Amino acid sequence: AEKLVNMRLHPQTIIQGYREAMNCALKALEDLSVNHVEDPEKYKEDMLKIARTTLSSKILTNDKEHFSQLAVDAVLRLKGSTNLDSIQMIK
Repeated sequence: AEKLVNMRLHPQTIIQGYREAMNCALKALEDLSVNHVEDPEKYKEDMLKIARTTLSSKILTNDKEHFSQLAVDAVLRLKGSTNLDSIQMIK
């Protein structure tokens, strides 16, 4: 935004442009998104992909498949509940 201000664009114009770009990006993401919640196999595979991606940047890289499966199984056992008290970590 600093470059745009230096080009003498009004801050409100810059903000409006950013908001329009955000709305355009959100629409593109919504158009590209898929919902597999009705297909249990595809839904679980989506969850596994998310878990693997998350664990790729952690120290669990070598065991990410195992821990991804554990995490997804734990979340699926909640059956839509947001009560995470049922999931426990045992060291």
